[in-house]
Formats: sequence, structure tokens, C-alpha cells
Amino acid sequence: MSLIERLIRPLQPARPRSLAILLAPGQLSCVVRQGRRPVDDGARRIAFANPGGHWQAGLDALRALLREAPTVWAGLPLEVSLSGRWSHMVVAPWSDALMSEPAATHFLQSQLTALYGDVARGWHIVGDDAPYGQARTVCGIDATLLHAVKELAGECGHPCRAIEPLLCTALRSLGTYELRAPAAALALIEPGRITMAALDRGRVAALQSQPAGGGWREELPQAWQRWTLRVPELAAIEHVAVVDLSAAPAIAPGAIVQLVAEALPPRFHMVPHPFASIGAAPKEPANHPGAAPSGAAA
Repeated sequence: MSLIERLIRPLQPARPRSLAILLAPGQLSCVVRQGRRPVDDGARRIAFANPGGHWQAGLDALRALLREAPTVWAGLPLEVSLSGRWSHMVVAPWSDALMSEPAATHFLQSQLTALYGDVARGWHIVGDDAPYGQARTVCGIDATLLHAVKELAGECGHPCRAIEPLLCTALRSLGTYELRAPAAALALIEPGRITMAALDRGRVAALQSQPAGGGWREELPQAWQRWTLRVPELAAIEHVAVVDLSAAPAIAPGAIVQLVAEALPPRFHMVPHPFASIGAAPKEPANHPGAAPSGAAA
């Protein structure tokens, strides 16, 4: 599935490194990657107060970080993942309107408006490249946020390779089984929210998102059961990959990262944190206002 908003022409492969960034209401994560592999000691995480949940606080944190970034970050292209709080998604049914513009954009926007209300009319809309006749996964992002991310990247001297929903980043962290199986699922855990996606050979076939409390390990099986009662065909899915981004993991220098499923039923299995570091995480900038130590809760 491709829901990536490409901002410039594809970069030359001479610079395979990139700076992957997660923008979320209470935390900012940055990981230097060589291709898809995190680089040793290349991760930074900042937790900050953001009671209103507005994206401006995340951009302010990112600006402060990039301005004091190490020289090895200089000029690295950015790949920005936006929290589900700011990247709103829906699976739209097939329509002949998708065959041409501007009818396609109007149709996709109407699908988001039906779910999220009139606020969606000001969003930038992008859909995946689903084959003819199949449902299409659609994402809406505040156009002002999208513009602000582009401006910030240029201001700090970084080309912006891509901006995408966090769900797409999580999909790429899945194993071969989930990406090839005709029936699998992903559960994305963010602070205060659980998003479940039914997958068909790596493509999103259905979405369900709901608020969640702090005990998501208890809430997830119940949420899955309620969803399968409403959509009985999902009950046949035996494997649900779980990506936990509810808090930045605290990783001590030299520690071995171990993901423990705890009380989750057998159908659920944890997959690696897409923004996990390898080895010790460098210190955050000392003068960043409101910054908390790496791994602190928002």
C-alpha cells in the first residue's frame, strides 16, 4: 500500500541514509536509518507537555532538535510519520468517480467528511493505488500542517522525502506473513487510541479506530472481539501483529530489547518498535523547553 505524499522527485541512491521522524501529540522520535535499518546510536526521543494535542507543539520540538542536531544529520532527507491524531483514515468503497479528476478528489473527501465532519473539507486528501474495482484506503491531513512540515524541513536544511500516516510506517515493520497472507491484521497502539486494520496481502481492507485507556493490553482483545462481532468475516483472522507506540521505550545502554506479550491472547504478537534505537540513545538538547528525558511519559 502507498499512502505516501511525495514532496520532491526521488532522491539519488548515492545518499541512502535518511532521518525518520515520528510526530505525535506528546512525543517526538527521530531515528537515522540506512535504508530500513536503524543506525547505531542514531535515535533521539523527546517527551513534551501538549495538553491541547495541537501539532504545533510537535513542530516546535522538531525545530529545536534539528537546529542542535549533530553534524552527521546535516542534509539528511526527512521521512515524517504523522500520528493517527493528525492523519485521519478511512476505507472508501469503489466508485466510478475514482476514474477521473476532480471527481475522484471530491468523492474521497466526501468519504472523510461523512466520518469526521466538515473539518475534513480543509484537509489534503491522498488515496492509495488500489486496483480497479477495489476499495481504496484514504488519508486526510490538515493542509496547514502539511505545509508547515515542508517549510520546517527547508528552514533546517533538509530535503523532505516523504510525509505519511503512522499506520503506513507500522505496516512496513510487519513480517513476511502479514504482508503476504490473504487474511491478517495489525493493531497500532498510540497514547489514548487503538487502531486496528484488517489486511489482505499487505493492503488495508478494513479499519477500526477507538479511544483507549492506559491498560491497552486488556482493552485490545475486547476491542477486537467487538469488531469481529460487527464484521464476522474478520473472525477467521488468526494473527494480529501489535505495534506499541503508546510510549517511547526506555532502552538502557547495552541492554537487549525484549518485547513481552504479557497477558495478550495467542492471536496477538508484538512486533518491533519502528522507531526503536540500537544501543544508547543520545541526550536530548538541554535547552529545549519542556523536554523530558528519553522514555519519559507525555
